[in-house]
Amino acid sequence: MKIAIINFGHVDVTLTLFKNLIKSSLDINLIFCFSLNRKSESVLNFKDISVRTGYTDYNKTKELLGPEIVNYLQDITTVRFFIFHNLKLRSLKNFFLAIKFAKSLKNYDIIHFNGTNGVLPILIFLLRKKKLIFTIHDIHSHSGEKTRLNFAERLNNYIARSKYPLIIQNMSDFTYLLEKYTDNKTKFWFIPFGVLDVYRAFENSEIKTPESDLLFFGRISPYKGVEFLIEALKILKKKGYNYKTIIAGGCNVYFNTDDLNELNILLINRYIPNSELVSLIKNTKVVVCPYTDATQSGVAMTAFAFNKPVIASSVGSFTEVIEDGITGSLVKPRDPEQLGEKIHLILNKPDLLREMESNIQAIQNEGNNSWSHIIDRVKNLYFLTFN
Repeated sequence: MKIAIINFGHVDVTLTLFKNLIKSSLDINLIFCFSLNRKSESVLNFKDISVRTGYTDYNKTKELLGPEIVNYLQDITTVRFFIFHNLKLRSLKNFFLAIKFAKSLKNYDIIHFNGTNGVLPILIFLLRKKKLIFTIHDIHSHSGEKTRLNFAERLNNYIARSKYPLIIQNMSDFTYLLEKYTDNKTKFWFIPFGVLDVYRAFENSEIKTPESDLLFFGRISPYKGVEFLIEALKILKKKGYNYKTIIAGGCNVYFNTDDLNELNILLINRYIPNSELVSLIKNTKVVVCPYTDATQSGVAMTAFAFNKPVIASSVGSFTEVIEDGITGSLVKPRDPEQLGEKIHLILNKPDLLREMESNIQAIQNEGNNSWSHIIDRVKNLYFLTFN
């Protein structure tokens, strides 16, 4: 059984999955799909490296992965990149590249698409007679990011209606699909992802970042509720508590920044390189995710890689991966009062903080979110699909 994982996004999750799959002696290849105008995603960033369309050779693959990921994987002989002209559906150059790419996949028994993109409909058509599996990370767009005719949601709905198995990584989306497609329940598989230890590959003692009590990290977007964190810190300040907080991430700042200095908040509004991000996480006490809606838990699973407790809104898969009072705390979304209470509770009790850190370390090899359990589920799906 020869398997190809085709990655269109969430590189950190795919890399960790792939590393654990190859331990199982599966004949499996990993192909990252990027384009001339999109050369970064998650832990990969090769914006300053020249590439050509088509497949990369071993040396170019090694260059694009970078030394940290090469060291993380150890053996990269089964990893390649395929570079498209762009990632748009309506592109003649992409169409011919998609034909070339699809032909190269004909010898695989199973093709597992991880994530979606504009060229995927072409590939689905060209490979329609093959055994395909899909992983979709977000069935719905986040609030503040919706468009009138959302291409991604329409593509997701098409895949959900198709005959192909679909892996869903959070229970809320999984339940939604089971209720919507009652005649096709067996094609949906709930398989979460575990702690994203790929980030440990970027630990670098030479990178210096400030220490903090609280850290918010990731792309800044309205659905992530940063304004509620700021309001919680205002409430705490009125009570005499002033916790050092770092907000680190790129994109447009949509919230009021007038009071940041007074509230002891450092805003780092730019792309955060991997090694700097890891240093920020290691130098904080608690990671905070005051989201108003969410599906995935990438931030939580990144924080857990460094045994950092997470305070998060009880939305999406946060409720599935955070044990309230054990590995962090869950709060009502849009509730700065309760958020402030949980922040103070953990930061004011060093013994509780240390206990949570120990709990996070202990659960990484246990339960539904352990990679051993996840790999068993994925392998089961592969064998059922193959047979």
